Amino acid sequence: MSFKQFSPLVLCLLLSKVANAEINTLPNKKAKLEIKPIVCMVKSMGQICEMTISVDWSIQTPQNVCLFKNDTSLQCWLNTQKAKTNISISISEDMIFSLKNEKMHVLANQKVKINAAANRKYRRKLKSDWSFF
Repeated sequence: MSFKQFSPLVLCLLLSKVANAEINTLPNKKAKLEIKPIVCMVKSMGQICEMTISVDWSIQTPQNVCLFKNDTSLQCWLNTQKAKTNISISISEDMIFSLKNEKMHVLANQKVKINAAANRKYRRKLKSDWSFF
């Protein structure tokens, strides 16, 4: 095997080792965040929705993590691998909840949506106002 054939092989092996080292330094990607319910109903858009959400999360290794509502910290846990809790929230628009570690890397996130009940004046009528019979 000549040096010209050997050098691309060595280069590929070195690049794979570097890529593998970078993957191992990234935050834990096997985190799970489950929030229930994920939809809140209001009469009309813009109203504040107040509800209690159930938060269930888990990660592979124990870490210091916090649950955030956009950029606001709701609750933190020290050296914990999983937790389940209920939190009362008030939101007026769709909100993203994130589980972040102490370096502020997002481990997992979930969106809670707001839906408005249909207004009666926009509903389709089931029968017409006039008839020949």
